[in-house]
Amino acid sequence: MLVPQLYLNGKCQEAIETYKKAFNSETNSIMFDSEKEPEKFVIHAEMHILGTRIMLSDFGGTKELTADSTMEIVAIFENEEILREAYQIMNEDSKIITPIGPIFFSSCLVSFIDKFGVRWCFMV
Repeated sequence: MLVPQLYLNGKCQEAIETYKKAFNSETNSIMFDSEKEPEKFVIHAEMHILGTRIMLSDFGGTKELTADSTMEIVAIFENEEILREAYQIMNEDSKIITPIGPIFFSSCLVSFIDKFGVRWCFMV
């Protein structure tokens, strides 16, 4: 089993709230660092996004090292309406890579880097 781990450099709690809305999901578990910022600095969190477990953390990431050019998370939606609803939530302050629309292998696709620095591809 492969499980993606996202390091969010102090924005984990905000990312979790955004992803909850975009993917109609909840966190399965969340642990905070009581010595750094209780109830804010996330040591470890897990949630399921479209059936896949994702782990998230503020600990361990660095802004200098980024995976945005070598990795993206591909989210495959049941239909275009659900895709567009999720993208509407996620597109604030994002950087578009491929604008939303049809492409030769998908009737609707959008590729972007969200405001937390995570590269996504949403497709039907």
